[in-house]
Amino acid sequence: MVGRVNKYGLTRDIPAEVKREVRRECGFGCVICGLAIVQYHHFDPPFQEARTHNSAGIVLLCGGCHQKSDGFWSANKVATARRNPITFKNGYARDAFDLRSPFVLRIGSSSFENVSTIVRTHEGERWFVIEEPEAEGAPVRLSVVFFDKNGHLSLEIQENEWRCFSGQWDTEVEGRTIIVRRGPRDLALELVAEPPHGINLTRLAMQQGALGIYVERNGRLTLMRAGGITTFEESFASGADAVFVV
Repeated sequence: MVGRVNKYGLTRDIPAEVKREVRRECGFGCVICGLAIVQYHHFDPPFQEARTHNSAGIVLLCGGCHQKSDGFWSANKVATARRNPITFKNGYARDAFDLRSPFVLRIGSSSFENVSTIVRTHEGERWFVIEEPEAEGAPVRLSVVFFDKNGHLSLEIQENEWRCFSGQWDTEVEGRTIIVRRGPRDLALELVAEPPHGINLTRLAMQQGALGIYVERNGRLTLMRAGGITTFEESFASGADAVFVV
């Protein structure tokens, strides 16, 4: 097993700004298969021969592709994918949540259980849709499209498969947490998976037309719409078809 320090004294601790550059250049996912849960792999030169953490010589690979790159695949295959990541061809990196009943969606300090829709507009548009399993033992199905405060797509969840888009300033997946940033110190959303029974949306700045949903660091949930502003410090809803109708 390769150690944490190579023969030149370089550690595996890649600086945050280099990681961010690699994420953006690789489209926030594995450059070969497009999965969003990734590892940082030194390929040119290999870590054992690297003297610095140069973003051009580091690539994002999922765990499976990372293992294959260490002997089963040629260095040229990885280098070619680094130049032309599949994430840019698709427009996104993807992965999936493991969600099972009973399911609780937490938005800030507010919790929603056994509800089918968090927000429904008078025109019939639904945000935060939670559908029952299609069969016994099958997963609960969560679908939601997140926008940033300027109305641009930031993250999409379609029946538990989530997509982070390659045009973002930064998307970072660390452990169970997904963070999308519009720029330095400009957070679009922070989402924490709590498998198999929960999703915790801890921060959000989302605006689509006249409708906005904001979650502050202290957990306060603010719903903005043409008719006014409603703020929730802490709330719980269960058994509703739609929690908010706007």
